[in-house]
Amino acid sequence: MKIKETKILQSQRLKEICSEKDVNFHSVEILLESVKTKKLLKRNNYHQQKINDVIEKGIK
Repeated sequence: MKIKETKILQSQRLKEICSEKDVNFHSVEILLESVKTKKLLKRNNYHQQKINDVIEKGIK
């Protein structure tokens, strides 16, 4: 429950900051989502590479 509340509070604060700085909130949200996606893909690629390394060592 705390996580959802924190996410809502952070989103509201980000909206406030965007309105103060005359920045499009929707654009900032899109950028944040792309960063999250990039980090997830990078982490998944790291894990996949480790799995491949273990398999290759096992085959040798």
